[in-house]
Amino acid sequence: MNRLTTGIFGFTGAATRLGGVATQILQDRLELLALELREAKIRFVQALVLVCLGVVFFLLGLVLLVLAGVYELPSEWRIYGLATLAVASLIAGVVAFRALFRILGQSPLAFEQSVAELKKDATCFLTKK
Repeated sequence: MNRLTTGIFGFTGAATRLGGVATQILQDRLELLALELREAKIRFVQALVLVCLGVVFFLLGLVLLVLAGVYELPSEWRIYGLATLAVASLIAGVVAFRALFRILGQSPLAFEQSVAELKKDATCFLTKK
């Protein structure tokens, strides 16, 4: 009888330790997930700001195009002046959007590290020894 209770308590202690390790691993993964979510939110806000800047510069360029073309140019040169200002404002907008695409292209996928760590954990626990 004494041998049976020792086996049961040994099994219970191992199960408790295994549960503690599993809980710690899950806690670490959730903390990593929260950190990656915070980073994704920051990248999203940066992208949103750059999109707004691009739109503002496009609209500002168009408004300045009309004003400059109407008030400053002689009548025979107005079309050339409008075209020049349109190109300049479009270039400013393209620069803002290129910066946006470069930031979005360089940033890693959301939760990439969490998925990699979970795959490592799965291979560690599922391999037969």
